[in-house]
Amino acid sequence: MSKSLDVIALGSCYVDMNLEDYPFATTGIPTETELIGGHYETVAGGSAINFCRLLQGLGLHTAFIGMAGLDTNGDILELLLQKSDVRSELIRQSDLLTNISFNMTNPQGKHIMLAAGTANAALDPLKVFPKLEEIVSETTMLYLGGCFKLKKFTDSFDQLISLSKKNDSNIVVDHGRIPKGINQEMLKAVKELVLYSTYYFASRDEFFQLWEVTSIEDGLRSLHKKASNLIVIVKDGKNGAYYYDNEEIYHVDAVTIEKVNNVTGAGDSFNAGVMTALVKGFILDKAVKYGCTVAAAKISDKPLPLISH
Repeated sequence: MSKSLDVIALGSCYVDMNLEDYPFATTGIPTETELIGGHYETVAGGSAINFCRLLQGLGLHTAFIGMAGLDTNGDILELLLQKSDVRSELIRQSDLLTNISFNMTNPQGKHIMLAAGTANAALDPLKVFPKLEEIVSETTMLYLGGCFKLKKFTDSFDQLISLSKKNDSNIVVDHGRIPKGINQEMLKAVKELVLYSTYYFASRDEFFQLWEVTSIEDGLRSLHKKASNLIVIVKDGKNGAYYYDNEEIYHVDAVTIEKVNNVTGAGDSFNAGVMTALVKGFILDKAVKYGCTVAAAKISDKPLPLISH
């Protein structure tokens, strides 16, 4: 049966203010000083939303579930999602402050991020599952980005897995950074979620840290033994990406670009490229190569390269 949505994403969300050419030094922002930057943009942000926005730009249909306040920034977030053609399924409450973030980049490419708000911390299964149950039957894939921020879901990932299986939806995981001091219970829960997923994306360092391996090749072989049907793709920045297929480990080179303008969102854009290609019926090798192409376009501020079936 044909479904109306390609992806539903669940996770943290922000009204992002991205500020470029901000004149701060590597030591940070000086106090009692006015710094004036250059270009800026206001977008709906967060790993899961970035993924949805990129998928929409590549021709897929998406929805996002997250928390927001009944405040002005919540209204702005709704408008930004609408502008990106991402279907908003925000759960809004009057006692919450919609999360905002300021992402500053200096001319040398260094980043500083400031964030505030209470809505993301209020994201919990009791609020999410009723909403998810309403719409999960409409989607092909359920995407979970930044899993370690979903602290209240530690005991509920198995429920997500069951709901996904019941509705013939594939789970896609990119757990993101592993915070310092994370407890063993959460680490175990995320590992189990990954092993029951269909697709798993991880950056090199995140992959090493979660699975306690010292090489991508060893990690891929180890995961294949634990979950033979899991499709694992490890992102290695300028070195490209690695994946396991047909009992072999493959490497795809990154696309060479003349100038890197902004690396923010490179990983999300890679994920979106791979998943778009797979949805359109491409084999894994071509999908990973397309992911590299989309990531290169994103960080060099070039138009996203579209593909057709």
